[in-house]
Amino acid sequence: MEKYELVTNYIFRCDEILEGLLDFPAKDLVSEIVAVFQNEISNIATELPAFRFGGTENHMKDLIILKAILINYSANLKREDEIRKSDLEKLKLQQSIMTINNTNHNEASTEANVNVTVVVTVNQAIESINSLPNDVLSKEEKESLEEKVASLELLTKSGDKEKASKKLGSILKYVADKGIEVGIALLPYLGEISKLLQGN
Repeated sequence: MEKYELVTNYIFRCDEILEGLLDFPAKDLVSEIVAVFQNEISNIATELPAFRFGGTENHMKDLIILKAILINYSANLKREDEIRKSDLEKLKLQQSIMTINNTNHNEASTEANVNVTVVVTVNQAIESINSLPNDVLSKEEKESLEEKVASLELLTKSGDKEKASKKLGSILKYVADKGIEVGIALLPYLGEISKLLQGN
């Protein structure tokens, strides 16, 4: 995970300065870390004494606090990645079960057949996402999009039409922003979900 590696690198740089192994101004690293993560980690700057109104500048202390914040953030990233992988594994397991069920019960209902088709399409959509060139979607963007697709699939299967429709809308907007190649990869799946939601 690229983001996890970036956070780990900053933690390592904090350690190097705190242990006196890196000849780099602590103030500059504090400013750099805040600039990089201020949109992702809420209130990162306000946790630091030097950034508070009337606060005193103690950049080594700021580095100790920032290191703790980054360690916590990296643990959260790792947990989110594990949850995403778990959700994808659940989808793959559901596909296997439904495929076997469809094979063994050729007289299954139309609704069951629709569900099997959608599950297969989910996996095809994920494969299409992964096959996109890195200059179209970065590794991190692919992981994020896979997570959105997995979430949409779970919402659709849960029967919560309102939440599924909102998730579908947000993914469509994301796809439109990313361009034609992403659209080609995902629109067939999103069309199937749209039909399923309208039919409920």
